[in-house]
Amino acid sequence: MKALNWFHAFSGPFLGQETRVRRHTLLVLASLPTYLASLGMIWHLVHLGELTTPVAWGITLASIVTFLVFWLPVRAGLTQRMKDPVLTFPHALATLCLCVTAYVMLDEHRVNVLVLMAQVIVVAMLRLRPKQVLGLGVVATLMLCGAFAWVDWRDTSVGMLTKGVTHLMVGGASLLLLSLVGKWVSDIRTEISDQAKELRKTVLTVRQMATLDQLTGLLNRRVMLEGLEAERQLAERHGTQWCVALIDLDHFKQVNDRHGHPTGDAVLKGFADLARQHLRAVDQVGRWGGEEFLVLFPQTRLNEAHASLERLRKALNAWRLPDHPTLQMSFSAGLVQAEPEDTIDQVVERADKTMYQAKASGRNRSVWAPVLTPSLFGNPVPPPAFPA
Repeated sequence: MKALNWFHAFSGPFLGQETRVRRHTLLVLASLPTYLASLGMIWHLVHLGELTTPVAWGITLASIVTFLVFWLPVRAGLTQRMKDPVLTFPHALATLCLCVTAYVMLDEHRVNVLVLMAQVIVVAMLRLRPKQVLGLGVVATLMLCGAFAWVDWRDTSVGMLTKGVTHLMVGGASLLLLSLVGKWVSDIRTEISDQAKELRKTVLTVRQMATLDQLTGLLNRRVMLEGLEAERQLAERHGTQWCVALIDLDHFKQVNDRHGHPTGDAVLKGFADLARQHLRAVDQVGRWGGEEFLVLFPQTRLNEAHASLERLRKALNAWRLPDHPTLQMSFSAGLVQAEPEDTIDQVVERADKTMYQAKASGRNRSVWAPVLTPSLFGNPVPPPAFPA
């Protein structure tokens, strides 16, 4: 871990701090081997006396400027909103221009430049779309033909079609063939990427189907049972308090009978939205079955959980469906604090009985059951059995 932190601190000035910027800057740096190979070849020719130093310095400075023009904006994060934040296509075009310039100047060593142009296409095809790869190959071939025509036009000792034609044909054909192969590879890469995205969507859908209620988007019964068991084990280890509430929407059957099941579904969805808004982020709420909902209040005292339920109840009283403005909904809730020796079934059963007490008391209220285990701080006094 220390080595990783050291590397992050050392590479920060070159790659940036934000993860996406670092990744994109690294992709730009992947072009460095091509630059270094071309400059190494240039200065080796200077060493052999086959290229003048001023020409080598000109190509070197042009290469450095080209690299900085693309590296600096990516490193600064200025390209993050672009479709290709790495600037692959313009960078490849600029690099091909450098290669063509070197091709014009290197005489019999021009075959090495063809290798560098091929490297540019190979590196670019890992980022470009299929049509862009093919277009890059066509542009590279046209550049090569233009460079050949310029060189042959300057050399007046022989005709244009008597010198280097084979070199041009082989080089141009190779670049075109490489671009076709690159397009094929890019097609495969794009297809695999699309399939991976679809697979991620499918996995997410299956995961949601396995964990969420399809109508309300709340947790389903299985996940709620897992949450209850996890909280029970946590309380057993650390002695924390936790509460469970069972909520039943009042007169929900009449809503379906009078207004239809689509309206009933809208009521269930509306309650789910209110629960997400008015319960705490740490609270877990799930659809227990039909119009019943279960709420888990982790590490929460009874009076605190009751206050949350009351906020939700009053919010539901004030809530209206746009298509049925006269329809007023309420719920009856039974709230219990789990005892140390309770099983999950016992906690839910006590919450269920307490909920029916709330219904028997007139509905539209939340009632809590007395705490059975004495507390060092005294047990809370149950609220009156009528809505506040």
